[in-house]
Amino acid sequence: MKSAELCEKYQDALSKKDFSAIQTLFTSDAVIKAPISGAVTVECFHAYLFCNTKKTMAKFPNVLKSRYKFASITMQFSYTLFIATGDAIGLDGVVAFEVDESVGKFKRMTVIYDASDLRRFMDNAGVAGPITSLSL
Repeated sequence: MKSAELCEKYQDALSKKDFSAIQTLFTSDAVIKAPISGAVTVECFHAYLFCNTKKTMAKFPNVLKSRYKFASITMQFSYTLFIATGDAIGLDGVVAFEVDESVGKFKRMTVIYDASDLRRFMDNAGVAGPITSLSL
């Protein structure tokens, strides 16, 4: 499966909160790094995300493929997260995926965005904090 197709399947599964579908897109030892969570497993990242959000709306204005041999793809995103408290917060950033071409799955996902507004919002709303106890 091509990396762009994997990204589309991931975004579809994410919008549906379909953890089973998400798991099929990642290798068993995959790692996700994000400002709020740090480096965690696919399961930990999505359990935290799903428990703290009611839904997400995403736009992807740009998809950038690597010009080097290793398989990677980066997507610019604009997310609106509808937090479990009922409030909404916007995030803009990029998600970089590394693909294990031998199995056609993601082996690493790095999410890059300015977390200051989200952290402040989470602190004020009493939303569960970082998942450092579940970190790798």
